[in-house]
Amino acid sequence: MDPTDVYLNVLIPHTSLVATAFSSGGGSKQSINGGGLAGRASGGGTRNEIYGTARYGSGYGQYTTSADGTTQYQPDFTLDVSRRDFPHGFPPLSFGNYSGGGEYYSVEQGDLPGVLAPHHCATATIGSCDARVFALDISVGDQTWYVLADYVTVETINAIVSLPVAQGGCNMIGRIPQAMARGSTYGSQNETAPIGDKETQGYSTARATGLGIIRLDLYPWNVLQFYRGSSVAFISPDYDNAFAHNGNNNTDYWASTPFNKTGVDIPFLDCLNHTIAAAIPIVNPTLIVRSRLSKGQIAGIVVGSVAGVVLIAVGIWFWHSRQKKAKQAY
Repeated sequence: MDPTDVYLNVLIPHTSLVATAFSSGGGSKQSINGGGLAGRASGGGTRNEIYGTARYGSGYGQYTTSADGTTQYQPDFTLDVSRRDFPHGFPPLSFGNYSGGGEYYSVEQGDLPGVLAPHHCATATIGSCDARVFALDISVGDQTWYVLADYVTVETINAIVSLPVAQGGCNMIGRIPQAMARGSTYGSQNETAPIGDKETQGYSTARATGLGIIRLDLYPWNVLQFYRGSSVAFISPDYDNAFAHNGNNNTDYWASTPFNKTGVDIPFLDCLNHTIAAAIPIVNPTLIVRSRLSKGQIAGIVVGSVAGVVLIAVGIWFWHSRQKKAKQAY
């Protein structure tokens, strides 16, 4: 993906909302008026709330106003994702019945934002054109990381982090996003799995090793950091968060197993974390779809140019955000 194409307009199905990379978010909410997610509210969230924690179901909350007029964001510490609204426009990933995510597992492709456009099918190295979730594998030395999200989000991250550091990227070699196979049930592979994990379903990809190509399954306890209401996951397959097992029933929102940083390129990892948070598409309140669109258009991605003044504003915001001390996510 050419870095000049990262300014994509992602249409939020069954609304007039549009999500873009680098958007600051905010604005009014809209009700989703059709499809499998009808009745949910979409939009209104800002990039200030883009970080969740290492726990699936994190990244939701609301603003409250005190008697003196002070407005403050309060995280929702409930980790169950069932019946959630989508403040940034994107529903959470689904790991089967894990932590309430079962209702998102079989949602029609046309009801999900950022899905794979038909002309991109040839780029999918694993899975098929009806894939709802894609992965970007990022290898540094003997370390491999994965970013799991919808196609447009993964491609946006791919384009930005592939740029030189001087241009706001992480100097990474571009990758081809992999369509993820769904339905790898943890209990079928591990008879000693806790009862609450037996029906947890992961996403499967392939990994080259000295022994050849092996199948790799990614589960919610492999996630170092969730973003955008648990709709984007930054994963290390070698990480195992003990607090995320047994159906995610440990209710300590902030709890996670310490990540072993031995041998890890921390500056590169920090760059990835900060860039993901700054770049991933969220609802842009300045863009509204006013014409009637076909279902295919709503389900797909419209590649367009953002006005020069918006690009300048985005560039200024991005560079300022990168200069600030970003939240440490692992």
